Amino acid sequence: MKNSLLIIAFLLAGLLGFAIYCWALIDWIQDYRTGIFARDHNEAIRDTGGILLYSYAGFRFLRSRTI
Repeated sequence: MKNSLLIIAFLLAGLLGFAIYCWALIDWIQDYRTGIFARDHNEAIRDTGGILLYSYAGFRFLRSRTI
């Protein structure tokens, strides 16, 4: 029982992380299209850096699980 609750907790945490990543990516695309990044370079650096770091961490995690 305890093991199944732990698995459910990890699945929910993974889904939440993926939802946050998708939200950040959609926000990045909208900001790029509306030209916010041309006006506010700090936001462009923060948003792009956050997405790149999250993507890098995800790729490293998947790579460590497949090798």
